Amino acid sequence: MESLEAITASIEKRIGELEAMASDIVDRYWEQVMRFENSNPGWKNKSGLRLRCYRKGNYLRIEWTGLKWYGAKAGGSGPVLKYIPKGKGAHIYPLSRIFGYAKEWEKPLIEATEKKLAWIRREAFHLNKALFSIRYAKAVAMQAELVEE
Repeated sequence: MESLEAITASIEKRIGELEAMASDIVDRYWEQVMRFENSNPGWKNKSGLRLRCYRKGNYLRIEWTGLKWYGAKAGGSGPVLKYIPKGKGAHIYPLSRIFGYAKEWEKPLIEATEKKLAWIRREAFHLNKALFSIRYAKAVAMQAELVEE
C-alpha cells in the first residue's frame, strides 16, 4: 500500500510540473500579445482570444476562449466569452476553430503556442487516468487485506 501512495505522490508532482510549464507558456503568450497590442493601439489590433491554464484537483485545464462583442448597434455593448471546443477525445484544438477569433498578426503565435500546449494536455490526461487506476488498485488491495483478516 505504501508503494501505491508513493506512485500517487509522484504522479501528482508531475502534474504540478506540467501545470508550471503550461502556465509559463500561457504567460509568454500573453506577454507577446500585450507587447503587440501596446505598440499597435486600436480596437482592430486587439486580440479576440483568451488563453488560460488552471488546475482543479489533479485535472489540468488549458483552454482557449473567444471574445465576441454584442449590442454595439443598440447603444450598449459588452463582451461575451465563447468556449472553443477541442473535439471529443482530442487534446489539441483545431487551429481553424481558434483562428475564427484571431487577428491575422496573432495566428503564427497561436500556432506555436498550441503546439507546445497540446503535448502537455495529452500527458496530463494520461497521468490523470493513471491516478484513477491507482485508486482502483488501492481499493482492491484494501479489500484483500480485509479478506486476509
